[in-house]
Amino acid sequence: MLIKKLKEIRHVIRNKLIQLLCYVRIQKPITLILGPKYKRNPKMIEIDITYDCNLKCFSCDRSCEQAPSKEQMMVEQIRKFTEEIVKNNVKLDRIRVLGGEPTLHADLLEILNVLLDYKQKYSSDTQIQLVTNGCGELVNRKLSELPKDIDIDNTSKKTKVQQFHPFNIAPKDLLLWKHSDYSNGCMAIAKCGFGLTRYGYYPCAIAGGIDRILGFDCGRKEFPSNDDAMIDELNLFCKYCGRFLYVSRSDKKPMSQTWNNAYKKYNRAKPDLSLY
Repeated sequence: MLIKKLKEIRHVIRNKLIQLLCYVRIQKPITLILGPKYKRNPKMIEIDITYDCNLKCFSCDRSCEQAPSKEQMMVEQIRKFTEEIVKNNVKLDRIRVLGGEPTLHADLLEILNVLLDYKQKYSSDTQIQLVTNGCGELVNRKLSELPKDIDIDNTSKKTKVQQFHPFNIAPKDLLLWKHSDYSNGCMAIAKCGFGLTRYGYYPCAIAGGIDRILGFDCGRKEFPSNDDAMIDELNLFCKYCGRFLYVSRSDKKPMSQTWNNAYKKYNRAKPDLSLY
């Protein structure tokens, strides 16, 4: 019992030290000297084809629980995306198809076939991956129908109560974090790549989900060049994203005032954003 308790204490101390180091690293003077901690990975992209979800997990970073929506991307938008990357001679390492729950999209198979056509004709090494919660009979039936060339990342969730980073704690609401340099981004832009939604390109797909709620309407309408670090969007969106805080995962549902107000406003009148 004592050994277990000591391990728990060591784990807490370690996490606090990591958070402290991260906090120091993203302050403006340090960033001015060292540059941004993370940079957008131009070789990987996440496409949120729908915000509809059968599970709606607590603290969803796409706001599927907090602001449910049936909105989704059109097949024509996916075709536009593949035409753009072919035109720009871009060979992506990975294209991830997400949501919401992507298997709920009525045109999922057509969307995947458009992406597979790009892979087969222009970029044979590109991984086409679908991320699913794997929950329920309908979702699993749809998964069984997917083309064999699609890699499936199945999180196999059974409940909406999940260990997530506290997405709905806006750093701008916290005195200590209010003046951080948000151009640093977080690990998502490096590890997961940039994002595409029905409203355009973002430094990460999470930023696109934030724009859906807050309505800044600043998604890029054309494929970003490799040297476009999207600093303007990082400075705009990261101040609203709890993942910027480097806080440990939790199954709680904390929400700061900015997000509480944003969801109330969204539920009164959804923002009108221009389409990609």
